[in-house]
Amino acid sequence: MTRLSPALIAPCGMNCALCIGYLREKDRCPGCRAGDASRLRPSCARCTIRNCEDRTGDYCFDCANYPCPRLKRLDKRYTTKYRMSMLENLCEIRERGIAAFVEQEEVRRRCPQCGHILSVHRDRCLHCGRAW
Repeated sequence: MTRLSPALIAPCGMNCALCIGYLREKDRCPGCRAGDASRLRPSCARCTIRNCEDRTGDYCFDCANYPCPRLKRLDKRYTTKYRMSMLENLCEIRERGIAAFVEQEEVRRRCPQCGHILSVHRDRCLHCGRAW
């Protein structure tokens, strides 16, 4: 069963382990922090947030421009469409640390019926079909 990892948390606060691109079987995306950018989905490889040169650390909150307009737009889209806030994720990471955030995600983002990771991009578990 998939385990969440700090290496799967993108600079923007996206938990790549919840992405449909990471969870699917065919042409699986390795996550934004994958060393080999050629394996990333084209949209992820050219992501301006992922490739931002203004960020001085691992996450967007390590930037003098935080939160930038791009991150605000991404957060609005994900909050509206997928019930997940990048800004809230980043706030938790900054306040509690990445290990505590990942530990919380392990519990919060699992299907209560079958225990598999829930995709933020779907409203049903990919494995058992339970609505969440």
